[in-house]
Order: sequence, then structure tokens, then C-alpha cells
Amino acid sequence: MQTLQITIIVFLFSSLQLQSELSKTLQGQAKIDSLLKELPKMKEDTNGVILLKSLSYNYSDINPDFGIKYGKQSLDLANKINWDFGKVKSYNSLGINYKAKSNYPKALDNYFKGLKIAEKLKLKSSQAGFLGNIGVIYHHKSDNTKSIEYFQKALKINEELGDTIKVANDLLGLGSVYGFISDYPKSIDYFIKALEIYKEIDNKDGIALCLGNIGNIYSFQSDYPKALEYYFEVLEYYKDSKNKSGEARILGNIGYSYLLMSQDKAINNSENKFQLKLDKEVNLNKSIRYSILALDLFKETGDKFSISNSKKNLSEAYQLKGDYKKAFETYNEYKTLKDSIFSSENNTKIANLEAKRESELKEKEIVILKKDKENEKLQRYAMFGGIAGLGIIIGLILIQRRKSEKLLLNVLPAKIAKRLKAKEHPIADLFDNASIIFIDLVSFTKMSSNANPKEIVALLNDIFTLFDKLADKHGLEKIKTIGDAYMAVAGIPEIQADHSKRAAQMALDIKKEMKDFKTSDGTEIKFRIGIDCGAVVAGVIGEKKFIYDLWSDAVNTASRMESTGESGQIQITENFKTELEKFEGNWNFTFRGEFEIKGKGLMKTYYLGN
Repeated sequence: MQTLQITIIVFLFSSLQLQSELSKTLQGQAKIDSLLKELPKMKEDTNGVILLKSLSYNYSDINPDFGIKYGKQSLDLANKINWDFGKVKSYNSLGINYKAKSNYPKALDNYFKGLKIAEKLKLKSSQAGFLGNIGVIYHHKSDNTKSIEYFQKALKINEELGDTIKVANDLLGLGSVYGFISDYPKSIDYFIKALEIYKEIDNKDGIALCLGNIGNIYSFQSDYPKALEYYFEVLEYYKDSKNKSGEARILGNIGYSYLLMSQDKAINNSENKFQLKLDKEVNLNKSIRYSILALDLFKETGDKFSISNSKKNLSEAYQLKGDYKKAFETYNEYKTLKDSIFSSENNTKIANLEAKRESELKEKEIVILKKDKENEKLQRYAMFGGIAGLGIIIGLILIQRRKSEKLLLNVLPAKIAKRLKAKEHPIADLFDNASIIFIDLVSFTKMSSNANPKEIVALLNDIFTLFDKLADKHGLEKIKTIGDAYMAVAGIPEIQADHSKRAAQMALDIKKEMKDFKTSDGTEIKFRIGIDCGAVVAGVIGEKKFIYDLWSDAVNTASRMESTGESGQIQITENFKTELEKFEGNWNFTFRGEFEIKGKGLMKTYYLGN
């Protein structure tokens, strides 16, 4: 059984992506055409299962919807003739196709079903294949601990079997996951081991993947020129071999590397400001050009996950060029597509809670529209009433209008709501300096998986209400909540010279209030906070359902400060520390160290507070 493992780190601005099926041979439409010719002659026996499974498998890179169709037919036939080995092959092909469509829950379901049968039949090679495939999916779900666990299990079996190519595949997978979690020594070690094996057996696909991954490690360490050397070398190989999927991934990496180079002061360390500006413009133009090339190819292959990330990359590049209209458009497309990818993963209480919160907002908007219609009717009636009646009606109108405005203010900042009422849309503003704060409840999703939904909603409501009060106290604007995460900003939409002080005070108050915070059953709730400051683009997205959102390098960095921080701590950037030190206060800073932050390179970070 051919396996779905093997990897390449792609799109440094989001996550490593695992490239499946390195060991596939005879891919392409020619192979599919030859299989389709055999379909009319197919018999309902084991050969028929193999034929349908082969069609499913080969369609995964071209049209996964067809792949799923033939995979289901293969599985149905295997069940009909009660052939367990055929079921194993069918589940594997179905998993591959669902993974190609970014439907990770369905992919996992098929892999685990296939693994169970493979274990019963003691098919070691098939077991290893499924374990590697599961490792890929867990990586995509950002559970890298489990991803490493399953790759190690697959590696152990393949080493026992002496299957050289699959050992190399597992080593490559492990190298990619370790690279993603910034353990670069282990990552390089695994890549080199895999590269040696691929060279011994002259596997050009494997060599290309290893070289591409090594280029990514250089990029993670901010050595972008060196990374680009590897990327362009691999790009030529993928073009020659007509591997569109591989070509698209490398083009995406090239585009993002140029984006990072446009922001990297070490590379653009020139006293000539004109040259510095020129270099930035050249790199941004290259970033956009290569990102669009990648996006076009991803659209051909139907890789929604990578299409989404390509749009995010383009949005950042357009923003830095000052083309805010295109930045808004591409960011909105990115967010919509990203949400659609993960919408199928609705098996947690947090997802249900988020849907409930969104529904409540929608209901408020509907109420606003109804009130507006009522106001229009009242205004018509006023034309025919007497002075006394007119006074009563005007009073009612004012009351209803206040209620409508109050509901609107629950959804949007007052200043933004006023601009929307004045028919200004779209709204897009650039703020030179603001402070962004992200707060996340540690392990809350895991805790909520076995809890009563009503209790979870009530608990989150209590905690977020506390955060809202503290935001109001210090003059911050709440932007949104995402599951168990909370985002706020100081200095937007009203400019505040002391934005860093306000954000720091709110964070310190949260730390104080959340100390020893426990649920009714005694479960301790912990948090992580991340803060950064800098230029921010803010605006309203949507036509019917308005969302006030922010994005910029500072927003991304603040989010990464939260995700890479420690429980109970407020992690801040050196940039924010410098800004905060302008204001008097009992600020206590603890130097945490210099860390590799994805998309930023090495950064000095600090903990705020005792």
C-alpha cells in the first residue's frame, strides 16, 4: 500500500504543510485515462476493488471530488465481497482525497478505520502508512505533539521492515514538524538523514523536498537570500517535472520570503534611505508577483488551505505597499475561505459557543432593522397627526432610535457606528501607533470537551464580562472574541498617546483578577497574554453583517506573543517595552530571552509584571 506521509514546510506565514504521497508513481491524466478504459470491463471482484481504488488514488491530486466518488465505490464493493484488504486500500484512498480537500475530520475518520483493519490483519506496512498519514493530519490540526508521536510510530515499523523509502519519508515528516515548533537542530538532523537516503536511491522527488525544507530552515532563521537559493533550485525541478502542486508551494515560499525581506532591517541595512525604499518596493513587487503565480496554481489543484494562505500573504504585501483597498479585499477573501475550511470541525463546545455568539449578533442586527422600519412608519404617521400627536410620535421615534443606536453600539465602536450611519462604507483607516492585546484561556478547549455546554457558556460570559469591564476602565476597544480568546486595542479608533500604558494596565489588572481563578468545581483557569504595538490598519468588513477588524505586522506579532508565552504571564515585545518606558509607572520587566518567532526571525521578548 502506498502511503500518505512526507512533507515540505510551506508557507512560512502560516504553518508547515505536509506534502502527501511522495511515493506516488504514474500520476496524471494519462494514468487516469488508462484506468477509465478498464472501467466498463470491471467485474465485482477483488480486481474491481483495486481498479476503483486506483482511480480514487490518482484523482487525489487532480480532482479529489472524483477521488472520493471512486473511493466510496471501491469501499462499497470491498464490503460487498467482504474483502478486508480491499477495505484497507479504500480507506487509505478516501483519507488522501479528504485531506486534499482540507476536510481533516473526514480524513482522520477514514485513516483510523483503515488502521484498525490493518492491525487486525497484521499488515505492518499498511499500519505504518496510516500512522504517517494520521501524523500529517494532526500537524494540520496544530497538534504537533500527536503528529510527532504518530510519525515516530510509523518510523519504528518501517525501520523494522527495512523499507528504505518509507523510512526516509518518515524522517522528512519529523524534520518538518520539528521545524514548525522551532527545534531547528532536530529538524536539520532529520532532513539530512532523509536527504542521504534519497540520494542513495536517486529519488529526485525526495531530494527536492529535503532541499526545499532546508531552505525553509534558513528562512525561519531570517537568512532569506540563502533560503531563496534553495527555493529557486527546487522550483526548476518542479517545473521540469510538471509537478504543479510542488511548484505552487515553492512559489508561495518565494513570495513570502520577498515579503519578509521587504521588512528585514538586517538585509536592508543601508544609510541610503532612497536605496532602502527602492529595495523595499522591489521586494514587495516580487512578493506579489510570485504569490499570484502560486495562487493561480493552487486554484488549479484545488488546495483551499494554501489558497487561503496565499491570499493572506498578498494582503500583507498590499498593505505594506499602501494599497489598502486590495489589502482589505484579499484579507476578507482569506478570512472567509479560512473559516470555511475549519467550519466542518464543529465537534467542540467552543465552536458551538462561537456560533451562538454570532447568532446573537445577527439577532441584534435584525432588531435594529426592524426598529428602523418602525421608525419609518412612525415618521409617516407624524405627517398626519396634530401638534400633540406629533409630539408623542416624535418622542416614540427618539426612544426607538436610542434603542437602535444602543444595539448598534454593542456591535461596533461608537465612532465607527456614527460613520456607518452617515453612509460611509467601506471604512478603512491607518493608525501610526496602537497597542494590541491578545488573551487566551490556557487548555480551555480541552477542559470544555467534557463539560456541560451551559456551564461553559456561563463561565466564558463571566470571564469575558470581566475583561470588558477592564477594557472600559482603561479605555481600550474590544475588537472580538474567538472561542476562548479575547482581543482588544488601545489607540483605536480614538488616537491615544498613552496607548501602551493603557494596554499594560489592563493586562496587569487581568493578571491580578485571574490569579487563583477557579470554576465552581475547583478547576483552575489560567491565561496567556501577548502585547505589541505599531502601525495598524483598521476598518469595517462586510456588506450585511459588519465586522470591525484590525490587521498589521503588530497585530500578528501580538498574537504570536500570546501563543508562544507561558501560562500566567504577559509576554511583550522589545518594541512595546520601549514604548511603555516613556510613561511613568511601576513597570517590572523580566527578560525572557531571544526566541525564533515565526515570520519574524529572532526577537527579544520580556515578561511584564512580577
